[in-house]
Amino acid sequence: MSKFHIFQKVVNVVVYLFFLSTTVYSVVGPAPEDGSASDGQTYITPSFWIEWVWTVIHLLLGAFVIYQWFESAHEQAIHGVGWHFVISVLLNAAWLALVKHNHYIIGFVFLLLTASSVSFVFYNLANNHPASTWYHKLFIHAPFSLWHGWIVFSAVVGLFQAFSHTSEEGPGVWSRIFVIIGLLFLTFTSVGYVEYKKQKGDITSAFVIALGLLAVFTNQSDNWIRWVAFAGAIVSFLYPARPYVFKLVGRNTEAENAPLLG
Repeated sequence: MSKFHIFQKVVNVVVYLFFLSTTVYSVVGPAPEDGSASDGQTYITPSFWIEWVWTVIHLLLGAFVIYQWFESAHEQAIHGVGWHFVISVLLNAAWLALVKHNHYIIGFVFLLLTASSVSFVFYNLANNHPASTWYHKLFIHAPFSLWHGWIVFSAVVGLFQAFSHTSEEGPGVWSRIFVIIGLLFLTFTSVGYVEYKKQKGDITSAFVIALGLLAVFTNQSDNWIRWVAFAGAIVSFLYPARPYVFKLVGRNTEAENAPLLG
């Protein structure tokens, strides 16, 4: 291991601790009070409990920054993830800080930049550094699969935060249509994760989106929006089980051998 690679791994540890400090309060702290909870609310905003996804993301990323020091993880950590971990963390921290101060439009820009950086790692690992052991799957691939699914879900919510608003009368026809389009996009994206090049099917990201859709259902009151979100959540939860259902009824599919993690 070269001195430069040691330096890179040390930086990964430092930025991980920074990342943890910028988000942990929003997860373990109290839910927003009624007055502050209305800031940034949209017709697709999920329930606050979905923020606990951050806990799992941080735990897995913490496992990554520890596992990167093992020789078996060196190739994937250095060449599969590389400096994009540092870039993603800094962009993600900027996005959270901007949203906290109600700068939703510029925050959405940083959210897209974060999504781009995390996507690079997600697809680079899937295409060029496939997991060869369960350690690789759990400590390298899983954190970025989970993060990627969460960023995709957040990007849809962030879009509505930046360019829409709520009304005391409830959503109008066009607001309802656009929200439903967003929910359908998330549902098809979760299916796309599972179908991604068949052999690289990824249910981790799909599961995050399914939870997000369920959180939209539990938070919204408009019947059109909440029941479309519920239907999307059910599809997203059940679709990954499709190969096992087919297996039970005696039908073979290519997806039967798809790995759980990308």
